[in-house]
Order: sequence, then C-alpha cells, then structure tokens
Amino acid sequence: MEIQFENRDTVIYREYCHLTAHTQESIECVVPDTDADVEKIAAVQSRVFLKSKDLTPRGVLVSGEIDASVLYIGEGQELISCIRLKKPFSLEYEVDPPESEVLAQIVLAVRGTDVRMINPRKLSVLFEIEGDLSCCCGEKLCVESKVPPDTAGLHARLEDLEITLPTAICEKVLVVNEQFGFPAEKPLPAKLISEQASLVVSDCQFVGTKAIVKGNASLTVAALCDGQRGPVLTEFTAPFSQIMDVGAEDISAYTVKPEITGAYFDLIDTISGGKALDMELHAVLQLSCSEQQKLHLVSDAYSNLMPAELVCTNREYVLSSSPQKKRIQLEERINLMENCAELLHVFASPSRVTRESNKLGVSVNLDFLYRNGEDRLSSCRRTVTAAMETDGAEIHVLYIRPVQVTVKPEGEYAECGVMLEIAYTITEKTVISSVEAVVLNDEQRYVQDALPTLTLVRPSGESLWSLAKKYHSSEEKIRQMNEDAEKTGRILLIPKCI
Repeated sequence: MEIQFENRDTVIYREYCHLTAHTQESIECVVPDTDADVEKIAAVQSRVFLKSKDLTPRGVLVSGEIDASVLYIGEGQELISCIRLKKPFSLEYEVDPPESEVLAQIVLAVRGTDVRMINPRKLSVLFEIEGDLSCCCGEKLCVESKVPPDTAGLHARLEDLEITLPTAICEKVLVVNEQFGFPAEKPLPAKLISEQASLVVSDCQFVGTKAIVKGNASLTVAALCDGQRGPVLTEFTAPFSQIMDVGAEDISAYTVKPEITGAYFDLIDTISGGKALDMELHAVLQLSCSEQQKLHLVSDAYSNLMPAELVCTNREYVLSSSPQKKRIQLEERINLMENCAELLHVFASPSRVTRESNKLGVSVNLDFLYRNGEDRLSSCRRTVTAAMETDGAEIHVLYIRPVQVTVKPEGEYAECGVMLEIAYTITEKTVISSVEAVVLNDEQRYVQDALPTLTLVRPSGESLWSLAKKYHSSEEKIRQMNEDAEKTGRILLIPKCI
C-alpha cells in the first residue's frame, strides 16, 4: 500500500551544469602596400563579441567574433600605424539535455592576445578565448508536504528550510546610441585605431514583475592625431537603462550578465569644425532572478503497524549571490630594458585568470609606448599579476577591467600601479532531501501483542524521533510520559503507540 503526501509545488530553475571552455584562434595578416614595413610591435587591443548561442543534439554551440587592433612602429618612421583584424570562432559544450527546456547563459572573455612578426610585411596574432557557460532547466519544487489524515500508525517528521533559487531567467536586446564631442584641450583625432567598450551594470530595481536595469557603457578610444607621435586616448561614458519583463515578484537576488554583440564607431565632423565620436553598441542582457523559498517538507517517516519503505528524492541545487565587486591594487617596479625619455601611453589588458583553493590570480599585460634615450619611438610588453583572496569560496567572474593605471618612469625602470575591478558571484551547492511517499508492507504487519507496552531506556545521543521510531512510539507520547524528556542523561519511559 502506497501513501502519497499532499504536496504543493512551485516552479524554479535549477542550474544543472556549469562549464568553462577555451579556444585558440590565430590570424595572419599582411601590411598594406601603402604602409611601411613593421619595425616593432607597439601594442595589441582585442575584444570579443557574442553572435549566437544555439542548442544542438550534443549540447550548446556558442558563436562569436574576435576583433583586434595591432599598433606598430613603421620602419624608418616616427609614427604609429595600425592593422585591424576580425575572425569568427565557436565554442562547443557537451551538455546532456534534461526533459524540460534549457536556458543557457554565457560570459565571454579574451584571456590573452600575442603578436609576432613573421617578417617585416607579415604578422601573426594568437588569441585565447574563454567562455563560461551555465545551463538551467525549469522544474517543480515541492515547498510544502502534508500527511493525509487517517493513516493509522504512520508518523512523519516535518522540517522547515529556507533556500534562495532562480525563479525567472530572461534576456533582452539592448542598443546604446550616443555621440561624444572630443575635449577642446586635446588635438583633433584624424583616425581611430582601437576602441574598448564595456557595459557595467550599476543597479537593478524591481517594480511588480518588471526589472529596471541601469548601468553605463564605458569607452576608451585611441586615435592618431596630426602632429602627434603617439596615439591620443579619450574616455567616454554613456548611461543606459532597460526595462525587462521578469514575470516574478519578491526577488531576493539577481545576476545581470551583459554581453556585447556588436560595436560600431565613426569619426564625424561637427558644425564648429571639430570632431565627434558616433557610437552604437549592441548587446544582450542576460538576467537571472531568485526568490527565497520557505520549505515545509517530510524528512523521515515510519509506521508502528508495519514495515515502511520511503520514496525519497535528493536534488542538488546551486545557490548564487547577487553580483559583488572588489577592487585590488597591484604595484610593481618594471625594467623597460632601455631608457624612457618620455612615456606616451600604457595600454593595460587583463589576460590569464588562475584559480587556487583560496585565491583568484589575474595577469595583466602592460604595453608601454615611449620615446627612448635616442628620442625614437619604442615599445615593450610586460606582465604583472594580482591576487584576490576568496576564502575557499567558489566564485564565477563576470568581468575584470582596469580602472586606473599610473606609471612613473625612472630611466630604465618604471613604477607601475594598476587598479583592477573584479565583478563576480559566489556560488555554493546544497542538497535538499525529502520523502515524497511511503510504501507500507501490509503482509508483514507487526504482532502488536509481542511488542512491549512500556520500555525503559537511557538514551545515548539519540533523539526523541529516533527513539520513537525504534520502539514503536511517538515523540508526543514520550513527552507526555516524561518531564524534561530531552534532558541529557536521564532514563525515559517509552510507551507503545498504535
């Protein structure tokens, strides 16, 4: 005989896999015939765009595009030249699909870009790309169980739990259009040679079932200017906001993962004779919202009349915090190997990320562009590292970006300081165990006359529940017969309970 409990369910999203994949892509490019030979690589700036993510019979296929600007010093010239590169790539994740619909979220990052000269007319660029994928599926979660009445001899133990789980996952396309005027104190740009763009979410407010996501598009553009030996960098910021229909209320935690899908920049002339930057960013906002669930579940059951077999479920859930941000400062004295007479600029780009038991390590590439002691343009690349304590927690990085770079050259050396901002979520796993039903063996009923009416017991670390289960009683009856029943070390009278 099977006894089903009366259950009340809700729908949640369970993260059933989290995978990180890497790919390397290389491009060979030839210097245009109109440009001089390459004398020295000055810097490389790269960015990654998400193009699509598709479910396949084998799992999830993510397609993207890598975009890079290679800055170099032309042979016999005291000017910076630039080559622009693009290449598509894909990341394939083998994921066993569940029975319900799969919702996938992705965070892409460039974890390294290296350039080498094959010859003065040909360059080879190697990219290392990382994709952090999480897959969720919708399923029912039992939030309350009730034991049906008139189940003679059946006792159920109920426990209260609290857990915060995703109840809504949605996406929306975002477009940011803006025009920026260049500062009057800077020379007019003649040609754009690199652009770095990032979307940083600063706030997410919930009104009913709507989410209002707010943030900023942060831009850094490098341009060649007439009469300037090095590139001129200018930073811009544009606010954005987006309303998303979540379809859920009482949000306790959230995570927004913006992924840029396209970026377009152009220099335009202004009426006053100046220059302005015309920008258009395309992105997708991936929003995951969680609610706190209060659970009232059966954790154990037994019958005083016959053997009982429990039908149990054990399900693992991943709990994620709302996004957190931390800034870490690294300082290092760097040997440039030659005298630096004038520092023109330092390009900073995070590269490799390493995870240890209690630390998150980040490597940052610094591309120095300067005039050396012979008053010639020169460059070099150096790598510095920083570490963040994680206290053993498992964290998922949303982005890493330099917010401040300071360099003080002193002859062949430079005192460098880099401030990094790291956005991340903390995750942990928990298992929820519950009893969904009880199967009673009516053919092997206990012989009630053979069971003692009263048993004298001195418990040894046993709970009242385990004693009641062992001696065919109930917690209620034990408490009725014994004062201070849960007092340690005392002798208990345990009555038989039918």
